[in-house]
Amino acid sequence: MSPKISSTSPDRDLTIKFIESISDIAESEWLQLASIGSSLNPFVDPRFLSVLEKSQSVTAEKGWKPLHVAAYTGNQLVAFMPLYLKGHSFGEFVFDWAWANAYQRHGLEYYPKALTASPLSPITGPRLLHCGLTTEQQLAIVAAVSDWLQQNHISSWHINFPDPEGRALLDQTDLLTRRDVQFHWRNQGYTCFDEFLSNLKAKKRKNILRERRHVSARGWTFEWLSGIEATMEDWQCFYELYKKTFDEKGSWSQLTPEFFPQLAESMGEQVLLLFARKDAQRLAGAFFIKSETHLYGRYWGALIDEEFLHFETCYYQGIEYAIAHQLEVFEPGAQGEHKLARGFNPVLTYSYHYIVEPAFREAIDKALRYESKEIEQLFEYYQSHSAYKLEPKDP
Repeated sequence: MSPKISSTSPDRDLTIKFIESISDIAESEWLQLASIGSSLNPFVDPRFLSVLEKSQSVTAEKGWKPLHVAAYTGNQLVAFMPLYLKGHSFGEFVFDWAWANAYQRHGLEYYPKALTASPLSPITGPRLLHCGLTTEQQLAIVAAVSDWLQQNHISSWHINFPDPEGRALLDQTDLLTRRDVQFHWRNQGYTCFDEFLSNLKAKKRKNILRERRHVSARGWTFEWLSGIEATMEDWQCFYELYKKTFDEKGSWSQLTPEFFPQLAESMGEQVLLLFARKDAQRLAGAFFIKSETHLYGRYWGALIDEEFLHFETCYYQGIEYAIAHQLEVFEPGAQGEHKLARGFNPVLTYSYHYIVEPAFREAIDKALRYESKEIEQLFEYYQSHSAYKLEPKDP
């Protein structure tokens, strides 16, 4: 299928274009948008999105056809929205397999669908970067994409993990809203890990200390490297860890070996690599990205199965790093209610969905309303089982 890649906007001052590669937008065009959102959220930084494409991690052949939305006033780029035509639902962290199956049972095609998100990253952030557009102009861009879906007979459009500003905009549309829960750690101005522990309930604190003592007693040490410091050999070592672990879990290690060193070259100051060493060997590792305020834990891999090593590498080391570098929030990834007992508290996340077929839209809307009540109850349950003696305050 070759969709039309041009569109008109209800706002006559805007011209909407669909861009098949980030590289089609000149670096000079990004200057107006570079400091909007991307400086605080690396997952919508054009450098991050570009490396995904250049490394062949995100391609049409892999079910991720880039078709980004660019809005222009005259010749000036004034807005950008990442958009992909998806041939599957992997790498999204908002699960719609049941919707796809329902379409198939009724003889309809669910794929390709449209997705606005940061690929392979369940990170809340801006989804429409713009240069001071009015609400009406932003809504005009959303309307133009919605019209484009219908013109090209695409089943649906999914906008995953928008930030509060994006949610406020999308709440003014007829897109369906979905909620889920993640677990984040918030820095309360801690000066050390022990100070963080002192805020936890005694049982939770003792459990964390027990897990950390076990890992230490087994002879594990840890080595942090920035993207600037890490060598090609370091990245090759980590890729082997990452791929082995994904393959063993039956998952798809979609990132290519070129992705990690290319991202380090492009965003070296924000990329972090952590190795877990034992007997002078790197046997496990984790990959992180940071912003001015956040630490994001993304990928993990190990050559051996060691009790509590995952918790130490992916959680406790990250908390220590965030404290040492005065970062406000540590997001270790999606799902995982076991994080609750380790100092991470529940946070609601959101996604928005435009379903073209009216009958399916009505059925999905009904299902989401029921699901929303379950999520609300689950969120309240998690809040009541916080590991903290007192609820941490938002930064």
